[in-house]
Amino acid sequence: MNAPHPLPPIATRPEHFIGNRWVAPVTGATLPMIDPSDGERFADIAFGTAEDVDRAVQAARHARDGIWGRLAPADKGRLLAKLARAILDHADELALIEARDCGKPLKQARADVAACARYFEFYGGAPDKLHGATIPYPDGYTVLTWREPHGVTGHIIPWNYPLQIFGRSVGGALAAATPAS
Repeated sequence: MNAPHPLPPIATRPEHFIGNRWVAPVTGATLPMIDPSDGERFADIAFGTAEDVDRAVQAARHARDGIWGRLAPADKGRLLAKLARAILDHADELALIEARDCGKPLKQARADVAACARYFEFYGGAPDKLHGATIPYPDGYTVLTWREPHGVTGHIIPWNYPLQIFGRSVGGALAAATPAS
């Protein structure tokens, strides 16, 4: 008989968060979450397919070309800082999930939560500082850079540091998002 796990059970929602709402995966399939420290299944998450990714990309384009992309840079920064605060407000819950999902010590998972929040704080300071620049050139010429969006980005999040890489990559993408020209 196995001893009780030192971490409490985790309630999960086997859905994707797309377009600012929870939606079931197209196939309805789930993926078991296995704690690598003991090999035990502790929850299920939504299993995404190409169709789910397409829905997410369309929602991201809609947000980029709509309300998020047109939001004043200072307001984007305030919202990213608010997200950092929400991460810290849920630090205990997030650390438990990170510890179970990655099989890492709870102390390290807590550090990962703090790092994730710090990335969003950092990127919260960036949106109103992202702009082009005038480049020195001979008299009679004006040369400048013009920043144009490349489009929606996809992020591969590794199994061993998901919170940190999420903060590092998604925070920057949200800070820089502007509507397509």
